[in-house]
Amino acid sequence: MNQTKKKVQRQERILSSLAKLTYATIEQLQVIEDLGGYRNTHRILHQMEKDKLIKSVRYEKKIYYLSNRGSERIGKGGVNLKKSWIQHTLMRNDLYIKLGMPKDWQKEVPISKEEEVYLIPDAMYKNKGEYHFVEIDNTQTMKTNVEKINKYKYLSSDIFKQYNHIPTLIWYSLSDIRKEKLKKACEKHGLKYKIY
Repeated sequence: MNQTKKKVQRQERILSSLAKLTYATIEQLQVIEDLGGYRNTHRILHQMEKDKLIKSVRYEKKIYYLSNRGSERIGKGGVNLKKSWIQHTLMRNDLYIKLGMPKDWQKEVPISKEEEVYLIPDAMYKNKGEYHFVEIDNTQTMKTNVEKINKYKYLSSDIFKQYNHIPTLIWYSLSDIRKEKLKKACEKHGLKYKIY
């Protein structure tokens, strides 16, 4: 395979990853796309930015996202920059990497009952045929988190009966105090859970 074709394929893989992730740091893309060392990753992303396939914004560090041209190239919708969502999204990406980058990882898929949206997890995937729902604890209140836990309890006892398993609820939080509160709330409701 010639160098140009390899370069185009690598760019399209990176663009697809950004479409899936929304925003990503250089370190996240380096791991997810197995781009080698930091300098090589920086060189690749810098060239893609020069070619107007991706854009970046400073947010503690440089954050990359799809440009309109990059979106058109892979046939995906563009990204509107929402700075308030960057930290939340980067945390979700970190968890995606930590969980081994599940192949069927989907972000923000609505869970419906009788055509009414009941809950929208931050991400979901299956592991050994069992559902795992991901929630990122970043800026929302503990009251909101507890309301979500109540909804997951209902999901487990009603909607998920048909799957013959109780889904696992995965939380990611940067606060030890909040992690303890999440643990207690999940245990109180008898949920399967993991907290990172």
